Amino acid sequence: MSLLRTRIPLKVLFGYRFRYLLRLIGNGFRSRTILFYPGYPSHKTLIFKICRTRGYNITTDLHRSCDLAFAWENTTWRPEYPELRDTAAHVRVLNRECRDISKSHLADVFAQVFGYPLALDPTVHEGKCVEKADRNATKSGQVVTCPLPAPEPECCYQRLINNVTEEGLLEELRIPVIGGRIPLLFFKHKPQENRFFSGWLTVAVREPDDLLTDVEQEQIGEFCRRFGLDWGEIDVLRDFDDGRIYIVDANNTPWGPSRDLPESERRALVRRLAQVFEETFLE
Repeated sequence: MSLLRTRIPLKVLFGYRFRYLLRLIGNGFRSRTILFYPGYPSHKTLIFKICRTRGYNITTDLHRSCDLAFAWENTTWRPEYPELRDTAAHVRVLNRECRDISKSHLADVFAQVFGYPLALDPTVHEGKCVEKADRNATKSGQVVTCPLPAPEPECCYQRLINNVTEEGLLEELRIPVIGGRIPLLFFKHKPQENRFFSGWLTVAVREPDDLLTDVEQEQIGEFCRRFGLDWGEIDVLRDFDDGRIYIVDANNTPWGPSRDLPESERRALVRRLAQVFEETFLE
């Protein structure tokens, strides 16, 4: 059948596939390969979707040639994995130094960078605070009244941030970070009873300059550098009492984009983030 008689849309012929062909030509007709070690990324993770969108190969074979590597393990505390030292001698290994994403470590690095604390001592603090498991992704937070006789084992204690809007909703920023860059952010709201759970009422994509000052963006970049987070997401709350921002969570194996967004918008966001990813790490 003649090509002219087919009904393939021009946006397919000259859109994504054409751009992919140009990338192959630029790479000497060799598709990029990204090593993940020790784990393989879930198909729900953002990086898996980026690899699929850009046509990257994924491998967990340390002996295979690659263009970039990830230290990839869905856990709060990760060992160093000396095997990655040989890989790091040839290609960049993202998140290699991000081996501790616990709440207590996050609070320590946050205080160093921002100059004011998130963590507090529950035995001397007076009033309400947040009690959380130090381990990541447990969704076990609760508000407690201090002082306490003693802290609970394997828990950390943080300032109760007033992020309640005039409409009575909790406001949060979820920020993807790529090599210290903030390409966009997710502006989210949910009911107060869902403080430690999901159940977002609204999710919107905003530009960093809309909601963060230049200084705050620089501080976030410095936090990620010291935290070892080359690739990931952070959760940020702005306290309406003092106007300051607080980083309350960090994830080095994030899923996304949010399923609260329309599918067409999620796909567009993956393409946008994929472009930033390639510019930052592979060009």
